[in-house]
Amino acid sequence: MKALIDKFVEKGLTIRQAAYPGYDEPGKAGRHEPDIRARDDDEELNIIGEAKTCDDLTSDISKEQFQDFSSREMTKGKSKGKNVPFHVIVPKACEQDLAVVLQELGVSGKANVFTWTLT
Repeated sequence: MKALIDKFVEKGLTIRQAAYPGYDEPGKAGRHEPDIRARDDDEELNIIGEAKTCDDLTSDISKEQFQDFSSREMTKGKSKGKNVPFHVIVPKACEQDLAVVLQELGVSGKANVFTWTLT
């Protein structure tokens, strides 16, 4: 998860909440709490981040999270109604497994879904 926090900070995002020491715990987004909630500098764009291990990718909870987080919409400001950007980071060893799960769930290729790998 720290790797995704670092990527967000590197991109100029502000980490608002994270399931990581030093941050407030994120609240629910749908049925589940994401690992990270971030914002852009304009405080306009909400971003959800989720870190997964290879063993956890195909669990029912992970699948629900992928569906919930990829279908969230902005609720205010000029981005109201647009899909919330959803970022998932996994170890390089299971990059293909993530692609398969996202494809099976119908969220692969959505403009708001971004995948990252740890090298």
